[in-house]
Amino acid sequence: MSLLDLRPENFKKAFPDSQVMHVNGKSIMQSAMKEGNHWVVMAVNTRHEIAIPGLIKASMELQSPVIYELALSESDLTGGYTGLTPKDFITLVVTLNEKMGNIGEKAVPFTCHRDHTTVQNVTRKAFDKADSLIKVSIEAGYGSFSIDCSFLPMEQNIALSALLSEQVIRAGLMYESEVGEIGGAHSNSSVCEAVTLVEALAKLGQCPDLIAINNGTTHGNVRGNIDLKLTFNTYKAMAPWGVGIAQHGTTGTAIEDVGKFYKYGIFKANVGTTWQNVIWGIDTDEYGVAVEKGSSYQKNPDKGISMDLWKKMEEYALSNNMKGGNMKKLFKPFKDAMAQEYYSNAKIRERIDQAVYETAAAYFKALQAVGKADDVKAQMEKSVSKQEVKESKERDYE
Repeated sequence: MSLLDLRPENFKKAFPDSQVMHVNGKSIMQSAMKEGNHWVVMAVNTRHEIAIPGLIKASMELQSPVIYELALSESDLTGGYTGLTPKDFITLVVTLNEKMGNIGEKAVPFTCHRDHTTVQNVTRKAFDKADSLIKVSIEAGYGSFSIDCSFLPMEQNIALSALLSEQVIRAGLMYESEVGEIGGAHSNSSVCEAVTLVEALAKLGQCPDLIAINNGTTHGNVRGNIDLKLTFNTYKAMAPWGVGIAQHGTTGTAIEDVGKFYKYGIFKANVGTTWQNVIWGIDTDEYGVAVEKGSSYQKNPDKGISMDLWKKMEEYALSNNMKGGNMKKLFKPFKDAMAQEYYSNAKIRERIDQAVYETAAAYFKALQAVGKADDVKAQMEKSVSKQEVKESKERDYE
């Protein structure tokens, strides 16, 4: 049996002719969490296609598996603020991997993850939007899902998480849950809250593979202040269920601190705003946080997109009251303009690709992810062997 035959059924159905190694997120996490093999997979929120080639190059050269993801706000059924639907995004990732030769049994594994499938209010409209997004993303071939009901009281978080995760569990794909709104107005989540959520979901037969906690970070260009003691204590308390921790809001955390993640039960690190800073050519401080310039950011004329394009984006932002963190909403109106400049201007393309490559390589090395591709493939084969043994025993019993 070929390794390509071991890819998730929903992916093979969605991309019957593709030879990329798009895997079940479970295989990646099983490798990362294996005793004595602890490492952290980088999950990249690539809000535009021009951020992807440099990532693929680094992943291939360093043999580092990677997760490509977009959150509900970034990508929904109408495109979110990136202008990419779930089908658009996974097609883009698969196509670029094919073009760059990351195909066949020797390819580096990756998966597409449905990040922050969020329900903030207990309404039929909010639930149906999340439920439909999960269904469409499974059909599109995604191998991993985050279901985020952390905005809600614990009982409602459990109830809605259980309902929304049914499709994911049934498909046998990786499932990430969340407790304590990331960067929310309340204090960090507690060990007790994490255990309560995991235990309740496990009793329902819907135990997550990972859980995201509020441990001091937030999304965007904000310096992180991760409570690693809380993180480790939470991980140890979830040991009976074998659940790891997903670190959200990694942008703003110094690379030397990112290098400590694997020691504290963190097995997935979400890196999003970093790529925005890199492809736009924004100056950053020693923590990777963008340097502000009035209501905008300080742009380096020799990095990222051109100054001419950046000035047009700033003018649009000013006229549409997009300031600071909300400038991320420029991705949709300038989606085509950024792509056109990238593909038509070799100088711009080369400097963006190189900057993304160097940044990605630094993260892969810090996260201890170098050379882990083969182990993920071994986990794929191991999972199939376990399933064959299980089915054999069931036949014998019958």
